[in-house]
Amino acid sequence: MDSPGKRIYRKLNSGSAMLAKGLEAVSALFILICFLTLLFQVLYRFVIVKYFSFSFPFTEEFARYLLVWTVYIIVGVNFREGSMVSINYIYDKLGIRNRTIMYYISRILVIVFLAVVFIYSLQVIKQNARFHSSTLRAPGWILFSAPMIGILLLSYETILEIIGVAVGEIAPFESRTIE
Repeated sequence: MDSPGKRIYRKLNSGSAMLAKGLEAVSALFILICFLTLLFQVLYRFVIVKYFSFSFPFTEEFARYLLVWTVYIIVGVNFREGSMVSINYIYDKLGIRNRTIMYYISRILVIVFLAVVFIYSLQVIKQNARFHSSTLRAPGWILFSAPMIGILLLSYETILEIIGVAVGEIAPFESRTIE
């Protein structure tokens, strides 16, 4: 019989898997829209402008913000799948007990870092609340909330991974790939 901690972890992990698949689809859609926007911009500058005279000044700014949002919404999925850069030299030389200690120390540092970045991202959103982008006229709170969203997604995956290690479902520093 499974412990309550393992059942909770498995439910949260299955929710995380569904969220990851959804975020991958959204990021793929953002990349496609970005590609089409930039393709249109290139075609307009070198082909369409010869036949029609209308302006689309928003394409570069729109593509830039889409790329920024794509990076921040997919960062949690990258963490989940173990796609973050890591150096395993010390890790490979440690026993299981020392790996676990190193894991918890590193995750405490990650949580502290995420908390600091979250607090500063809230300050940036507040400071730019009245800002509007130059061509899209998009409100600043939408443009500058991408880091906060990314930090929340990364925090969820970090906490879920810590729970998984604590209940023995995964080994320290092991990725939880999407099934």
